[in-house]
Amino acid sequence: MLKTFYFVCFSVLLILTDHARSDPDYEFNFEAGGWLKLYTTPKSWVEAYVTCHRDGAVLASPLNKGLTDALQLQILQFDVSGNIFLGTHDLYSKGHYVSVEGVPLSDLDIKWGSHARAHRTSSGDCLTMSADGSVHFTACTEALPFICYKKPENETMNECGTYDNEYHLNAQTGSCYKIHLNKQTWTRAYSICASEGGHLVILNNEEEARIVKDLFPPPPPNNPSWEGIYIGLGAWGEERIWTTIHGDKLEDVYHKWNAGEPNNAKGIEDRGQLLFNGNLDDTRKDDPKSTRLFACEKPLQF
Repeated sequence: MLKTFYFVCFSVLLILTDHARSDPDYEFNFEAGGWLKLYTTPKSWVEAYVTCHRDGAVLASPLNKGLTDALQLQILQFDVSGNIFLGTHDLYSKGHYVSVEGVPLSDLDIKWGSHARAHRTSSGDCLTMSADGSVHFTACTEALPFICYKKPENETMNECGTYDNEYHLNAQTGSCYKIHLNKQTWTRAYSICASEGGHLVILNNEEEARIVKDLFPPPPPNNPSWEGIYIGLGAWGEERIWTTIHGDKLEDVYHKWNAGEPNNAKGIEDRGQLLFNGNLDDTRKDDPKSTRLFACEKPLQF
C-alpha cells in the first residue's frame, strides 16, 4: 500500500515537472508511461515518422501492454475511422520487422487481426492498429493517421516552446523562426512548417521582411534578381484577393511588390515569395521546377 502511495505521488510530481517540457498538444498517459499525440491528418508512414521526429518523439509502437492499451484508447477516444500507423516496419530488411526503437517484432505486445499475415503487401510492409487493438499489415505508402510517443526525460523545451533547437527567437519581432535551406515547392514548404507545429512565415511589416531575408545566406551571383523565399501569402478567386495563410488582408501586412508584380504569369502564380531584393513576387505553388528556400515561424507560447 505504501509503495502504491509513493508511486502515485511520484507520478503526479513527474507530470507536474515535465509538463513544462511537453508540447501542449501532447497528453500524458500513465499506462504508456509517456506523452501521446494523435495526428488525424493521414500521412504515409515515412511522413508520419518524420513528423514525430520533428516533435522530438517517435512513431508509437506496442512496446508493452500499457502502451498497447493507451494506443487503442486514443483511437477510440478520437473516433478514428480505420487504422493508424504503428512505428513498426521492415523497411531496413524485408521480412525483419522492428519498431523505430529497434525492438524486434517478437518482443512487441501484438494481437494479430484475423488473416493479418495473409494480407501482407509486397512493397515494404508497415504495421497498423485498429480500434479493437488488433494489428495488421499495410503498405507503407498508404496515408493513415498516427500517434507520436515521448518518454519523460531530461529534455527541456526552448524559449520557442519546442524541442527543435533550430527555432530561434527574434526579440524585435517576438516570433521564432527556423530557416530551411533544402528547397521545396510552396505546398511542401507549407506542410513541413505545419508538421513542426509552426506555419510558413508571415511578414507583418518591412522590418520583419528584412529580418527574415537576413536569416538566409545571400543568393548565388548568377541569378540574384529572382531568387526568393516562400512566405505564407496566397491569392484567391478570379479577383485574386491576396491574404496571408491566417486570413490577414494584404494591406495589413508587408505588401511591397517587385516592379510589375504580381503578374500571374501563365495564369498559375497564386502564392507569394520574398525576393532577396526585399520585394514580393507571385509564384507557383506546386511546380517542381519552381522550388524555393523557406522559413517556418512559431509564435511564443504564453
